[in-house]
Amino acid sequence: MIDPVEAGASSLAAVSRKVEAIAHNLANASTAGYKRLTCDLVSGTASAGTGGKSITDRTTVDFTQGHLVQTGRPLDLALFGKGFFVLETPQGELFTRHGVFQANAQGQLVEASGRTVAGEGGPIVLPPDAGEASIRVAADGRVFASGREVGRLRIVEFADPSVLTPAGLNAFRAPRTAPQEAAAATTVQQGFQEASNVQIVDELVGLITATRAYEANVRVTTLRGERGKSLLQVAAG
Repeated sequence: MIDPVEAGASSLAAVSRKVEAIAHNLANASTAGYKRLTCDLVSGTASAGTGGKSITDRTTVDFTQGHLVQTGRPLDLALFGKGFFVLETPQGELFTRHGVFQANAQGQLVEASGRTVAGEGGPIVLPPDAGEASIRVAADGRVFASGREVGRLRIVEFADPSVLTPAGLNAFRAPRTAPQEAAAATTVQQGFQEASNVQIVDELVGLITATRAYEANVRVTTLRGERGKSLLQVAAG
């Protein structure tokens, strides 16, 4: 068993992290390709002398498919299936479902923050004279500009996507040892964005529940503190 004060502090921290996850989800409800965080509260170790239990949390990412929204923009690319676009960064490869792309000054296909979108043979480079209207992306990831194939998007999937951890700016990092393979069953939908898989009503219900749990734990922690003071007073005579 653990100390009741420690149990209370641990429980409050766990509930706070759940509130933070919900707030993050709500803030990204309209972000293309965003995958919601799920923070489950778990009853933990019984606290000493009270019979109460501490609360711990377990945060994971919900990778369920978001619905596709048509935009008509040639460099908006949505994935339908379990795959991820690969981003090349100085810190190594990252993985994303946020297929809102553009061309940089060198003609390379990049995402909003400038990270390079990987092709199977290196970066996808668009010819300088190719306007967006001339760009076509096939369902298998082949990219054409002015009727000429200029590369093929590298799209991978993981047998266990739970190994992926958030890396910021709507991307994920995978352990070096995590096996990945070409996402053969995933298709690219040009002119679409994958909507966030956040359900606002569900998040608001979760926020209410978490807020009540936080308030309840504050009351319990306060009572434990008052009980401790009373015991000290008795002991001191």
